[in-house]
Amino acid sequence: MNTLISILYLALIGLVTAIPSSLIPRQDTSGLVSALKSCISLQNSCNATTVDLSNFYNYTSCFLLTACMDGPAQVLSMSQAPATQPRLSESVFYAITNGNSYMTQQNYIDAYYHQISITPGGSYPDDVTDITDQWSHIAAWTGFCATENIPYANLTDWLEYSSVPGVCPAVASCNTSTTVPMIPCVPQPITENGSCAEMANQCQFWVTQGLFQNEYCVLASFCYAWSNTDVLLQQVYPSDTSPTPTTAQEAKLSEAVFYNMTGGAASMTQQNVIDAYYEGLTGTWSSLDGTLAGMPEKTDKDGPYPASTDYVIEFWGMISAWTGFCDTRTIPYDNLADYLSFAATSGYHPTC
Repeated sequence: MNTLISILYLALIGLVTAIPSSLIPRQDTSGLVSALKSCISLQNSCNATTVDLSNFYNYTSCFLLTACMDGPAQVLSMSQAPATQPRLSESVFYAITNGNSYMTQQNYIDAYYHQISITPGGSYPDDVTDITDQWSHIAAWTGFCATENIPYANLTDWLEYSSVPGVCPAVASCNTSTTVPMIPCVPQPITENGSCAEMANQCQFWVTQGLFQNEYCVLASFCYAWSNTDVLLQQVYPSDTSPTPTTAQEAKLSEAVFYNMTGGAASMTQQNVIDAYYEGLTGTWSSLDGTLAGMPEKTDKDGPYPASTDYVIEFWGMISAWTGFCDTRTIPYDNLADYLSFAATSGYHPTC
């Protein structure tokens, strides 16, 4: 677990030094570091020598470590625990809630401070708002901002699903007064398997040349069918560009890109899209220096691929419906170009 301490501590140090102070509500950098130091001190109770890693959430300290880190999958991975876990132990839940059917913010605060008090080397946070912010984030995901009283089933859902790509929170934040812009979550079916996120990652290298002027961004635009390309632009455009351009400002689909994907045919078939999507995830691109500003290079890394081709078939079906080609799922250039340029603002979301 020492690896967990060093990796997470260094990660947050890098994060807080990179975030403009105007974007950090209610606390400065030292507050964030204090919160992290307190949180990771819980690993002294939740550690591999005393914990059954196949039943990680059977331990109050491990649940609290996961909650304060706000990353169930990351904590499981760094703790070398199996990714698939039994649900949160009811005995742990009811011990924290004093037998109530929901966990309150005060229950969480009390449990957190008590666990720190009995943890060897436990470190208290500088401010209780560090702890209330953690609970508010979980309340937002579960949809209980009004009371922040979270029932057992919803809390266990957060542990199981909040790290799954494409599973979106009920609301982005319980803080309705925040001025920090929120990029909408992109819902995805489970068959996405992280593939659309990887396609969007590759799109970042070329998006400033035009969203529809390279194959990776076109494919990312396709798999954002459950959302829209305005959201994609918010996700992939350089953060130092303000304001972020909208789809309406993007040039029409490149004919060269279209015909490269169709092999020169006048229409794009479902099989064309399947082939292009999988090819785009084979030998993915990365930056030479690890930053978006660096020169991209093609690697020998593949995927993640969708769980099955059904994922591609599903988003292509949505595009086929919008363009009116459900019967053949073969879309001519002009119709596909119109979809890419206008679907984001059309308010039209048909399916085949």
